[in-house]
Amino acid sequence: MPAISRLAFLANEYREASSTDASVQTAHLLAPQIVEDSCLTVEADALAEAARRQTLRGVKRDRLEITVPLDDDTDELDLGDVILLTHDRYGLDAGKQFVVLGVQPDAAAHTVTLTLWG
Repeated sequence: MPAISRLAFLANEYREASSTDASVQTAHLLAPQIVEDSCLTVEADALAEAARRQTLRGVKRDRLEITVPLDDDTDELDLGDVILLTHDRYGLDAGKQFVVLGVQPDAAAHTVTLTLWG
């Protein structure tokens, strides 16, 4: 790298990598721009991470809290598990996968309350 280019490169305290999705911007006109700091030093890694986060956040996600009977299947659920939830409401007729964010058993009522995201 020539000395002048190197000097210009080092003059900036931070480097930037971005990822945009025009369909999200069109559907959500008031969506804010998200800026995050990281310790990534390789531009390709930063671009890949920006694209990964855009993909993660560019899709509608639901956060649900449901109470189900406490049985052998629900007793084994743990944080981070992925479950398939089906219900005749909320557009879940065909089922949708959710990540378990919270597990709150109630032994007296023989139920468990699950906090789900997906």
